[in-house]
Parts: sequence; structure tokens; C-alpha cells
Amino acid sequence: MINKLTTRSLNLRGASTFDEKTNSVRVIAVTEKPVEVFDWDRFDFVQEILRMDGVVLPKNGQVPLLDSHQRYSVKDVLGSARDFSQTEIDGDAALECVVTFADTPDGQETARKVRDGHLTDFSVGYRTLEKYWVPAGEKQIIANKVYEGPVSVVTRWRLNELSATPIGADEYSKARSEFEKQKGGIKMPENKEKQKQQNRQEEPKAPDKKQTEPKAPDTGSRQSQDLSPEEAKRIAKEAVEAERQRIAEISEMVRVAGLEQDKANEFIKQGLSVDQARAKIFDLLVEKQRAFGAGRLVAGMDERDKFREAARDGLLMRAGIKVENPAPGYETFRGRSLAEIAKECLERAGIDTRRLSSARQIADFVLGKREAVSTSDFPYLMSNLAGKRLQKAYQEAPATWRPWVNVVPASDFKDIYGISLSEAPDLELIKEDGEYKVANFKENQESYHIGTYGKIVYLTRQMIINDDLRAFMRIPQLFGAAARRREADIVYSLLTSNPKMGDGKSLFHADHANVETDSTMIAHVNSDNLSSARAKMRKQKGPNGATLDIQPRFLLVPVEQETEAEILLRSIALPQADMSSGVYNPWANRLTPIAEPRLSEQSIHTWYLVADPNQIDTIEVAYLDGNEQPYVDEHELFERDAIGFKIRHDFGAGVMDYRGFFRNLGQ
Repeated sequence: MINKLTTRSLNLRGASTFDEKTNSVRVIAVTEKPVEVFDWDRFDFVQEILRMDGVVLPKNGQVPLLDSHQRYSVKDVLGSARDFSQTEIDGDAALECVVTFADTPDGQETARKVRDGHLTDFSVGYRTLEKYWVPAGEKQIIANKVYEGPVSVVTRWRLNELSATPIGADEYSKARSEFEKQKGGIKMPENKEKQKQQNRQEEPKAPDKKQTEPKAPDTGSRQSQDLSPEEAKRIAKEAVEAERQRIAEISEMVRVAGLEQDKANEFIKQGLSVDQARAKIFDLLVEKQRAFGAGRLVAGMDERDKFREAARDGLLMRAGIKVENPAPGYETFRGRSLAEIAKECLERAGIDTRRLSSARQIADFVLGKREAVSTSDFPYLMSNLAGKRLQKAYQEAPATWRPWVNVVPASDFKDIYGISLSEAPDLELIKEDGEYKVANFKENQESYHIGTYGKIVYLTRQMIINDDLRAFMRIPQLFGAAARRREADIVYSLLTSNPKMGDGKSLFHADHANVETDSTMIAHVNSDNLSSARAKMRKQKGPNGATLDIQPRFLLVPVEQETEAEILLRSIALPQADMSSGVYNPWANRLTPIAEPRLSEQSIHTWYLVADPNQIDTIEVAYLDGNEQPYVDEHELFERDAIGFKIRHDFGAGVMDYRGFFRNLGQ
């Protein structure tokens, strides 16, 4: 999954629907029309389609309106975009919104240009969350729609911003015309096809490969056709603007490709067109493909990403957390206080910090100003720190249940139905010219669902002033271990609570043949009662009546029986008082012992055998979207002197089949 910020523009012709009262205009932000973008996974320009049903908007439904995707200063904010709704443009789904301009000099100047029709194009900035690649010559059905490659189909994407831009990327951009608005959609010309054909006929032929210097506009010949001086000046101005655009586009392509600026100067001096320069750049990348493949992600990082990673790793190491391959520049931040980091984040966001001379003033400002919380990197950086510590603690906490369960992803919070098919019926002898019979399967169905477990962690004013990084990092560490404990509580409770199964009977029931009923065998784990339990498991019947021969793999015991289990399963000789040391131990390394204190809370005597989950379903554990660890989200908070961070863990578990378990009460 890529995390680079992507931008694309539209180009919708028509007069502006500018509203003088609200200082706003209706805009088509983006459509599902294919647009050429740079794909960081393939390090190449590809055709990309954004599905409108996959857009993820901020919780408040509003994104900033920026000046040509400039996002490093609050001065770049020209207004905001809100009231997003889906519509349709010429058969393509589209996202429409209302753009309201800020009451600032830059915002009002932009508004006047839009109102007067001089500025009409808009472009979105977004991050891809989920996408599918359709190779060339192939077709794929994605969300009930057929896509033909080569194309990248983005099914989930987060809208970060909308920008006013000088030039759009395709035929849909610009503010909607009043006529189009009244019609409830985009009205295309009736002779659209005729215009398309005419445009195709008028397309210029490809330039001769030998020609490298493009011809300048023949203003002299225009003047010789009785052009006025004003018309000649206009043509000359357009030529200058076109040349500036060519230079800017070539320079940007060279920068994105990670080449030296000298190469852009060379292409510009040669007079190459944008397409010719693009071909040259691709040829250069092919030549040094191996070198680019190794370092392309670093080359694509902007200054903000580098700062975030270096600051994060420096603070992690300052807190005593080992970081493998820390980001370049981490040493700069390893000795800085939280207040110093917060101040630098504010300065990078374009906020004047000259009057903030103490840790108290910085803390008061960063926690008391909405713009400081929403535009600076400080909340993101601290959220990243908390997330790293949370996940590390989660991974280090014990999870004795993991080896004997199945782990699956879940797409939502609805009930999850696990369907277990019966064993395949026996193969039958087919006589000469005999008929093959259809195999009939039976199925058992069990259900469960996942839930969200979470807490809020605060970075307080006192922590920033006192530079108490260790205290802040200690909190997510504790919650990482708490998430593991919660998982274990849920999984082991399914054993100890003996829940009802789909057939209306308890998990451990005499009718299920998975409990010890021989009173002489009900005792702490030993060789004899293990033999009895194993025999019963191997004789388990499937829904069709076949013997399944289920082999036990794990021995689950309370911690009080841990030593007994270890001696029994690890000894070379059978550990019984009346046996000589040379007697072979048939249990040596046959089962994996697992001692769990949660079993002790229910009973210090009861023990269990569990089959290999690869042979038969046991307990199924599900995580939302397959995210098998808790994560941290920033939580906007303005009613107290703190920044909040939500810790979430989406997790659930359910018993799928009773045949993979056996219980001995041990009393």
C-alpha cells in the first residue's frame, strides 16, 4: 500500500456558478474518468481510476482549499471545500462540493479570478488506501464493474485537500455553469461526437524524430494577415506562457524521477516537448533501473516525511526503545525536549513562534490553538510514537492461545458464520460402464462477531512542560499488553465457559464424545488418562459418520499442573515411580504443553487436549481488515489542556467445531 500524496485535476468547461452572498462556488472535485498519475509501486506513469464509492472524507466533512497543492504554510489555505455529494458527469461517477473562499487577501483574490472566469480549474490531493492493478490485455471485475488493463483501480482513498490550479488534467474541471446546475448534471453538446471527430482530424501529426527544436509561433505571418498590434501581443504572450508551462512540467518530471536538475536544463535547452522529455526520462530510468529499485522510496520522500521519521526515531531512542535502521538525522532530535520538538513543528507549519520563549508558552499554544493542532506535525508525530510503543508492547506480550487457533480477516462488524464441511464420503468402486455418484456433504454452522476495544491516551500540558516523554510512552506500552490480555480473556473464556454450539448442546458434552466420562481416568494429567483422551479424539465421527482420526497436538493445563505436564512430555523415560529408567516414554515430544493462568482461575484440576487447527477447526479469531494489532488515531480535543489519542483494537473469536477439543475435569 502506498502512502504518497497523489494529485489530479479535472477540466469541466462552463461559466462559473459563483454565489456572491456566500462567497462560494460549486465545483466538480473529481470523477471516475481515467487520469495519468505517477505510480510509486511501479515507478511509472499509469492510468488510474478513483472509485467514487471508495472516498474517505474527514469526520467533519471538510477539507482545505489550497493554492496549487502547497501544503506547508497556513498562508497556502485559500478557503475550504464541504458539502460533498456524488453525481454523474457524461456517464462517469463524480464527486461534487461547495468551495467557500476565505476572507483573506489571497482568498478574495482567488475568488475574484473564479468569479470573473479567469481561474476555473481545481485538483484533488489524496492518499491511496486500497487499489487493484489490472495488467495489460486482461479484464477484471472489481465491485461489480469490468475494468480492462492496463489500469490501476483505487477502491479506497482518503481526500486530503482540494486545490485551485491554473491548468486542469482532462476535459472535466472548473466550476459548474449555472445552466449545468439547473439541469442537474453536465450537459454536453448535441454534436459531441462530431466535435470529437473534428478534433481528431485537427490533431497535429507526431513531430519528426530528427526534429529537436520546436518551431515558435509565426507571429509575423499572423501580422501579415492584417492582425492588430493587440492581437499580435496576445499571441506572443500565449507563446511565452506555453513555454513557461513546458519548462515547469519538464522540471517537475525530472524532480519526481529523482534525476539531477541539470538533466531538466538539458531537455529544456534542446527544446524537447513534454512528451519527448517524458520518453527521455523513462529511457534513463530503464538504464539505471536496479539502482532506482533500491532507493526509490527514499527519493520520493518529501522534506516533511523525512522530518517526521527522523524526529520519531530520535524520540523513540531517547525513550530507551531500540530502533532498527533509524531514519537519517535522528541524532538531531534524540536530545531535544518535547517543547523544542513542538516548537519546530509549529514553525514548519508556518506559525510564528518568536514570542514563544518557554516550555509553558509552547505547551499553552500548541494545546490551545486549533490551527496548531490541526496543521502542525506535532499531534501526528506523538501519535506515531504512541503507536510504535503500543505495537511493540503488544507483540512482546505472551499469547499462549495463538498456536491452537485459526486467524482470519473480517471486513465488518456483522456476524461471522464459520461453515465446517463434513468429511468426504468414501470412494465407491465403479464397475464397468458404472455410474459415478454425486458426493453429498453436510455442514455445521457457527457464528460470532468482532468488537472494538479501546481507550484514550492523553499528552497533557504538564507532560510537555516537564518533558516527561517516558511517562507518555509508558501509557501505550501498558495498553499494548492490555490488548493481548483482552484477546486471551476472550479466547480462553470460550473454553472455560463451555458455550452452546449450533446444535444446542454445550461445547463439552457427553453427546459430543469430547469429555472424560470414566471416573477412574478423571485426574491430573498422566500417561493413562492421556491415552484414554487420545483414543476418544481419534474415534471422533464426522457429520457423515466417518471416523476422522483426529490427532491431538496441544496439551492445555492450568499453571498448577505445568511441571507435571513438562515432566511427562519432555522425559526420555516414562516418569512413573514403578517404572525403570529404561522404559520408553511414548509421550516424549508428542504433544506441545501450554500452561495458562486463566485456566487456573476456572479450575486448577481441569486440563484439555486440542487438535492441530490445520486438521480441524477449533477456535477462530478474527481481526478487522486483517489488522492483527491495536492502532492509534489522533483525537481532536479542545475542552482540556491535552492532545488525545484513541487506542483501538478490533477483535473477535468463536468456537467452530467441538471435535477438535477434549476435556478432563481432573477431580
